[in-house]
Amino acid sequence: MSEPWRRGDRAGHTAAAPPAGPWRTTGRRVYADLEFPIEVTFSYDPDDPWAVRVSFGEIGRTVDWTLSREMLYTGTRASCGEGDVQLWPLRAGGRAGRLRIRLGGTGVPVMVDVDRAALRRWLSTTFDTVPAGTEVERIDWAAEATHIGPGVAPRPPED
Repeated sequence: MSEPWRRGDRAGHTAAAPPAGPWRTTGRRVYADLEFPIEVTFSYDPDDPWAVRVSFGEIGRTVDWTLSREMLYTGTRASCGEGDVQLWPLRAGGRAGRLRIRLGGTGVPVMVDVDRAALRRWLSTTFDTVPAGTEVERIDWAAEATHIGPGVAPRPPED
């Protein structure tokens, strides 16, 4: 399977690509030496192109996190993260292995494993929808400026 994206490579990607649908899977919540099944849903909104929403738990009783799309992609290959979010690939149990997601700061963190190859396939659809490096083109900067406060006007693009 080819890589879902490379920096600066937009060949084969179009702005009209269909949006990536949510990916629902059963992950494994890891606590000490025990593992429990947990429902995990990954969602992507092209209007918030740098973010992936991750919901843990059953519908109506979820804990939602917003993670960096690029960080998730990087985490499928190498350890990454900062602060309350840490990711690393687990290769045991087969070539594809799993991705460990560690959430939480001080105290007892929550750790969940998901299928690494399946996550990479789903992330690939998000990069088909909004290729890496084009995210800034999706932002309505005038609308974003209204959230900052009065008297802040967006700068017109320089030629």
